[in-house]
Amino acid sequence: MIRALIVDDEPLAREELAALLGEAGSVEVVGEAGNGKDALLQAKATQPDVIFLDVDMPGLNGLDVSSLLADPRPLLVFVTAHQEYALTAFEQEALDYLLKPVNPERLARTLKRIQAQGVGEMEPLERLACYQGSRVRLVLPADIDCAYVDLTGTQVQVGGEELHCQLPLKTLESRLPLIRVHRQYLINIDAIRAITQNEGGAEIETRHGARVPVSRRYFKLLKDKFLLPF
Repeated sequence: MIRALIVDDEPLAREELAALLGEAGSVEVVGEAGNGKDALLQAKATQPDVIFLDVDMPGLNGLDVSSLLADPRPLLVFVTAHQEYALTAFEQEALDYLLKPVNPERLARTLKRIQAQGVGEMEPLERLACYQGSRVRLVLPADIDCAYVDLTGTQVQVGGEELHCQLPLKTLESRLPLIRVHRQYLINIDAIRAITQNEGGAEIETRHGARVPVSRRYFKLLKDKFLLPF
């Protein structure tokens, strides 16, 4: 089930889109917002997989909201009556761009694109497709040390090697035995060799020598899980 947040300053537009998403049968609308400020609060509270985000709103517009979203960012689908925003929307790394009034068939294609990102599929992955140049490796989850995001996308550390993965961290977190220790990092608990506390939180050393930062936000969870003495 895809968890969706609808953001639009027009109540009727929110109602119509919620009805279309309800008819699709694979979407749960977890929240609605009528302005940019509420959108950011709702995104933090509901942790949606995707935000259907109106561009033209008073105050914080959709592009402003996109730039202010905290990591890990949900997928974004801009919904607007103004076609001229399309290029800017894709520069904001939007997955798709829908014109009002939203066509049900066009929306169905968008939902397929969302599902292609692994969103809404909660069954554990038996193997993870990772890329090393033109070579695809099917990696066992137990062999993964950690996964993280950098400027080139999602990277996975396996046996001391760095492999590329096309799935976002949010999907890996839901479908692999990895836990979040930082907004940009996931860790395999079985791969942890040592934990060192520091001023920013902590640092994990994995069995193959990778060093993974642990932010203050997630350090307490790690302390509770392992009953750490510091």
